Amino acid sequence: MALAPEQSTHWQIRGSQCTFSRERKLLMNSGLLDTYDLRLLTALQQNDERSLLSLAELVNLSPSQCSRRISRLKARGVIRKQVTLLNPRAVGLDIKAYITVCLNQHTPDSAINFKEAIMTMTPVMECHAITGNKGDYLLKVVARNQEALSSFLLGELMKIPAVSQIRTALALTTIKSTTALPLTL
Repeated sequence: MALAPEQSTHWQIRGSQCTFSRERKLLMNSGLLDTYDLRLLTALQQNDERSLLSLAELVNLSPSQCSRRISRLKARGVIRKQVTLLNPRAVGLDIKAYITVCLNQHTPDSAINFKEAIMTMTPVMECHAITGNKGDYLLKVVARNQEALSSFLLGELMKIPAVSQIRTALALTTIKSTTALPLTL
């Protein structure tokens, strides 16, 4: 649904336009996030290496105000973690696979055991409980090559007691991959 100009707030951060809808304004008015928080979050998602001075200039705050806001956003759990994103191919991880996992039992114990096992498996980048009739969990896995992927599937994943079936899809090409959350509703 397109909003009329008077219903949206716009600003520019070095080539990226941010638009906030009426719903986002309500969130801002609730005291959870204000315009400066959203500007900071947008800028940090684009490039976390900026100095406080550079960040302050981008969002029209002083460096000390930026620092306090970032600390507050971390304390409130809005900013979970600041990390360095690596190029998987540059570190020898040429395979990306998406694996649907079906459990043979749907009990609390089997779910807990599965989750505990997955948490220890370093090739697993993401694990999501899913709905539908195609599986119970969706994994995103990286591996050096097909042999390493096969070794992981047969030597680790299929050895989890509750796992009854897996389906694997290899990513051929990545069209879009981002870690930046959309800050518009």
